[in-house]
Amino acid sequence: MTKGLILSGGWGTRLRPLTCTIPKTLIPIVNRPVMERQILKLKEAGVKEIILAVSVMSDIVKNYFKDGEKLGIKIYYTNEKFPAGTAGALKLAESYLSDENFFMLNGDVIFNFDFRKMLEFHERKGGIGTIASKLVNDPSRYGVLITDDLSNKVLKFLEKEEYVPPKEGPKPMPINAGVYLLEPEILSYIEPNKKVSIEREVFPKVAREKDLFHYPIEGVWKDIGKPEELLNGNILLLKELIKNKATSEKNLISDSVQIDPTVTIISPCAIGEKVIIGKNCTIGPNAIIGDNVYIEDNVKISNCIVYNESYISQNANIDTAIIADNCLIEEGVTLKGNGENLIILASYVSVRKNIKLIATDKSSITFCHHELIKDDIF
Repeated sequence: MTKGLILSGGWGTRLRPLTCTIPKTLIPIVNRPVMERQILKLKEAGVKEIILAVSVMSDIVKNYFKDGEKLGIKIYYTNEKFPAGTAGALKLAESYLSDENFFMLNGDVIFNFDFRKMLEFHERKGGIGTIASKLVNDPSRYGVLITDDLSNKVLKFLEKEEYVPPKEGPKPMPINAGVYLLEPEILSYIEPNKKVSIEREVFPKVAREKDLFHYPIEGVWKDIGKPEELLNGNILLLKELIKNKATSEKNLISDSVQIDPTVTIISPCAIGEKVIIGKNCTIGPNAIIGDNVYIEDNVKISNCIVYNESYISQNANIDTAIIADNCLIEEGVTLKGNGENLIILASYVSVRKNIKLIATDKSSITFCHHELIKDDIF
């Protein structure tokens, strides 16, 4: 039976301050940690055992997932004692993975495709590995795959600094989507007790010596490396989840919410468990609200993620923002981002009454955890 390995060792520096108190792989994506969504997709494909390669804030990850019982899957852990790189982390799990093929995932990617079809493709091709690929309009930010269109074989693997776009500008090309299906043989290409990158050191060599294929994926795919990508990825997946529902509902709203009849919900929205929303609020579009959030009267929320346990007081107006867990937004506050420039509040931030935080087209406005905001910024 195919197993799975998910990498959870990165610092998530580009997502700070959100990742100062939570690992990047536990960042909520439509009210579930991104890695939990990955685990459930693997489970759908028949995977029964998963190894989480942890490092940064490993205790938080282990405490959340434990042995996997709550998700109905067996979870094991490896723990990096020094930075091992993506291939080095894989090598640490060799004893779990030496007897059958396995999925390997970067733990910070949003996707929504069928792993079973990728497994069927891999077994049909019979190569040492299959890389999930995504066709993107501008591949310069990613690892680019040079491929044979007829066989889907990977001929060359270019990291982003090696890719030179055509003179006429970038053109759509398949990029490495951070999801792999590998045979145990690939472990022999990784030196033990050494920092090794599977993208930079292993795949280029394997592509020269063995049959390495790519599997084009459809639907949502998003690397959540930066806050604006995190917000956009949440919205993309929210729309995809709603589209794939068996019912005609246009939102994802928990049965345990208390929403006043005067509230206007503009789809698409996701509202988690035990949320309370007061009178004359407008929620949406593109609002994703976590569990146990309390929203007072006359509040407007759009293009926004609100994590669990936050409190939003009356007459607040929030647009294009990420509000982490346990934040307090007092009465009359305005939080307004500008395109890719967001308002970002890390955990336990408090914003005093009638404060205005309005981003320009220059940069986002961010606050670290436990900050008290008493002055306007615009």
